[in-house]
Amino acid sequence: MRIDRNAVLTGFALALVLGFVFALFSDLTATTTLYLILPGLVGGFVAGYMVSGIGNGALNGGLATAVGGLILLGVLAVFGVLFAGLVPTIGGLFVGLLVLAVNAIPGALAGALGGWLKDRREPETAATAVR
Repeated sequence: MRIDRNAVLTGFALALVLGFVFALFSDLTATTTLYLILPGLVGGFVAGYMVSGIGNGALNGGLATAVGGLILLGVLAVFGVLFAGLVPTIGGLFVGLLVLAVNAIPGALAGALGGWLKDRREPETAATAVR
């Protein structure tokens, strides 16, 4: 399996932008929090589609979701230490790491789907590339 940095960074950036858009333009209720999984799914799918194959797609999609969550968790931990204190932040970090491990699974599944769909498309020939 091969890790493609461009695919991981593109999937992470897309998930980050979509996450901010969903968080800004939707009111967070018990029902709408389920929609917050969509940025991770879309980012994982894009990262998987940029590489070829189910295994590579799952690896890159899961990494795109996990790297994004890890960076966000680090930023939140710094702000937590600054504004809430050390003890609540340590508890939040443990919960955040558990959530991070669980959130990598949908990104990997979407990445596997993206890699599989890329393998299934028609190969590009010289006649179809000119379109």
